[in-house]
Amino acid sequence: MTETPSVLGLSEAQLQHFQTAFKLSYHLNYLQVCQQFVPLRGLDVLEVGGALPASLVIDHLGCNSWTAVEAPAYDQELGAANQFHRNAQDQVHQQNHAASYTHLYLDIESISEDHHGQYDLIFSIACFEHIHRLPQALRVMHRCLKPGGRLFTMHSPIWSAFDGHHLPLGIPARFESSNNDQQQIFRPWEHLLLTRSQAFQVIRDRYDSEFAEEVIYYTYNSDHINRYFSEDYLMAFEASAFEIDQYQLTFQVQTPAQIQEELQKRYPGHAQFANNGVLALLKNSASAQATIF
Repeated sequence: MTETPSVLGLSEAQLQHFQTAFKLSYHLNYLQVCQQFVPLRGLDVLEVGGALPASLVIDHLGCNSWTAVEAPAYDQELGAANQFHRNAQDQVHQQNHAASYTHLYLDIESISEDHHGQYDLIFSIACFEHIHRLPQALRVMHRCLKPGGRLFTMHSPIWSAFDGHHLPLGIPARFESSNNDQQQIFRPWEHLLLTRSQAFQVIRDRYDSEFAEEVIYYTYNSDHINRYFSEDYLMAFEASAFEIDQYQLTFQVQTPAQIQEELQKRYPGHAQFANNGVLALLKNSASAQATIF
């Protein structure tokens, strides 16, 4: 029986290989979404916020070149969870494709001018919620694209989402919890509905002071996330030199009426709390001028 290729042109066996060998999950789904907007074959691609395997993007997807940019601080935070470039099997592919596959450790804002005007597509997934200087990053990404080039971003969870705390923590083993789901730490939208001190008291009562201190740090103090609301992303995109081709609120959930009312009261000018993330396809318009945001 012949297997039916996926949107990425990969067989089910090949998809299973990449899921298993590189611990890819949402990455392949997001790649499929991008492929529906912008076919990847033959393109020069700049990946912002990740490093997909060379064996996937060069050998199987047929990109002409792939340059991956990862922020050093975030890569360090991910540690062993960042499997792609540490995979011994893929390191062979990276060496074989040294002329077409590049992996850089730097913030996109500091990429050198050598990269300006070099790319057909900027591909960025699960990243924009971590970029603090987003307007500056957008200016640099715009410069990196060729005329008519596009930027694809799909990112979540964002700060205004029900799980927008985006905690990099699980429930410690000392609590002997049968459920290590982060959603058990905060209830939906609780990170927005509680003040910092209220959140500390709630988490302390559920667990203990030591764990509460860590949760409060990562939720309200750490530079792990940028704490942008949905409306903030749209404003940043509109203020940039890009033209907006597509803008979608993704992974919608039902916001209880009482919670929606309380959130809008607490955060005037913000009403989009149902979406978990944002999908955007932006186009390089050489004639546009970026404004300060």
